[in-house]
Amino acid sequence: MSVSVDIMIPNGHRYTQPTGLFINNEIVPCSSGQTITSLDPATDRPIASVHAANSNDVDRAVHAAKTALVQPSWKLLPATERGRLMARLADLMEQNKVLLASIDAWDNGKPYHVALEEDLPEAIATIRYYSGWADKTCRQMLNTTPQKFAYTLRQPIGVVG
Repeated sequence: MSVSVDIMIPNGHRYTQPTGLFINNEIVPCSSGQTITSLDPATDRPIASVHAANSNDVDRAVHAAKTALVQPSWKLLPATERGRLMARLADLMEQNKVLLASIDAWDNGKPYHVALEEDLPEAIATIRYYSGWADKTCRQMLNTTPQKFAYTLRQPIGVVG
């Protein structure tokens, strides 16, 4: 089975939909060959079949994520640059909001205007908000004794599932 399919949305938009699993920065097939079919809730007709992950695929994804977490290319990337990458994602979502809203409305059966005017702006705003926090360090001061200085620094610990 291919890892992408060309789709025509009922409103006339065309796009290529990845159908594989996103592991190690690549779209890859699942190990079992099994699929899940997404149905149009309005018609019950198939939209697309996507690869179904099993425990082996999840293990591969977790291993890839753990490896990426310690790779110098990400670990040493300045926090400001991480924020820029997140902001770039928000920009791309903004540029493609009509297509994204069309996909969301079709797949979920929700009104198009809700996807376009509510859901997407909220998702974009959330990503922009967190992009602004990427280079902020938040420490919590702990009251111990006058002879000691203690604080909490929150850092990612790795993959959580």
